[in-house]
Amino acid sequence: MKRIISLCIAISFFTIAQISGACVGKTIHLGISNAANEQLLAEMASLLISERTGSSVKVDVYKDSKELYNAVRQGNVNVIIETTGHALEVLGKRKDTGASSTFDYVKSEYRKNLNMIWLEPIGGSQSYASVLTVDTLSNYPALPKLLNKLSGVLNSDIYSKLLKSVDSSDKTKKVAKDFLKGKKLI
Repeated sequence: MKRIISLCIAISFFTIAQISGACVGKTIHLGISNAANEQLLAEMASLLISERTGSSVKVDVYKDSKELYNAVRQGNVNVIIETTGHALEVLGKRKDTGASSTFDYVKSEYRKNLNMIWLEPIGGSQSYASVLTVDTLSNYPALPKLLNKLSGVLNSDIYSKLLKSVDSSDKTKKVAKDFLKGKKLI
């Protein structure tokens, strides 16, 4: 009887250890192409995720969008920062002037063709948005609500002012952190 109890305790211990270990060491990879506009948004998203969820975030900078989208297809990137204008190019379509219809079109096509989910637009006329892979959404279901907080506090004018105050990657982190703290998001 003691052996059975010991065996049950050992099995329970190993099961609990495996379940708790599944969350430890998880890293969200946020991919961007090498542009200052995207770096600031990526830094904001990274800080917001890491401060509010405890998950670690690694911002991966790619030399161009082709390299970025290859990384997404290979499963090396969970989240990207994208504009509707560039998304139309990725989809092989010409630019459209209707912002809301363009956003809806891009959102639908990315879901169908790239298995990616667009979140709420950030920054007005630029129509930046966080875009998640479907797998990321299923693994981190609270992520959309968290990232959509940026769309509520960041408009084109504010973002332009923040970009002007950035002159180095160290400064980018400070500007992002100060902004998020000022808005009480972290």
